[in-house]
Amino acid sequence: MFALACTPRFSRYLRDACLNRGLSVAEVAEQVGVSQAWESDHCRPRAENLWALCRTLRLPVRATREMAANQ
Repeated sequence: MFALACTPRFSRYLRDACLNRGLSVAEVAEQVGVSQAWESDHCRPRAENLWALCRTLRLPVRATREMAANQ
């Protein structure tokens, strides 16, 4: 029996990245200059905000952008 790999929701991906960096959602939002609404499963960040999130959380831009697009 094979387990199917599931893609984590984008917001979960960002929350996990925050935890890995020891930052709260509020701290990241403040550093990026956005509200905490990016944490919602129904919200996709604009390109410049996505870039800032990747820089702040040290995430790969291409993979993060693809995950956001496939949400």
